[in-house]
Amino acid sequence: MYLLVLLAALGLYDGATLSGWQPQGEARWAIEDNHITARGAGDGFLLTEGSYTDFRLHVDFWVDATTNSGVFFRCRDRQRIHQDTCLELNIWDEHPRQEARTGSIVFRAMPPLARVETVGRWNTMDVLAEGPRIEVRVNGQLTAQLDDADPAGGFIALQHWETGTVKFRRLTLDVLED
Repeated sequence: MYLLVLLAALGLYDGATLSGWQPQGEARWAIEDNHITARGAGDGFLLTEGSYTDFRLHVDFWVDATTNSGVFFRCRDRQRIHQDTCLELNIWDEHPRQEARTGSIVFRAMPPLARVETVGRWNTMDVLAEGPRIEVRVNGQLTAQLDDADPAGGFIALQHWETGTVKFRRLTLDVLED
């Protein structure tokens, strides 16, 4: 059975404030034109207050060419958001190691199964996390797949690293229940 949960309905993103989110680090997160935005210099994350195990996540994102961003999930340590404590879905077309570019699960599913160009336009990222199974689609193309991920739940974190602009909108979460 699927229980549809909209982040706005949960109070995690109401389209006007960052209520339900916890900033961490130096990144400057703001709401601009109903989008969650981080721009300029500064490393940091925007964390959900809730914890999720099995779900379908949909995110619309926009990045410029200079931005290193991502969506981390199943994170368990709020003081150490890292590929060792989370699964990181990279958003960085210009990554110096192209096997870790947009659509990869950093250090776990690289290179991406499909090369998707995302700079300077709105894109979609869809994630299925069900037990040890993870599937990632960027703009409808399967980019990463795991069958042996740690099934433990955790929070979700949006990332802005170094410089540039990243925007997020239409964040929805379908929680999968037995």
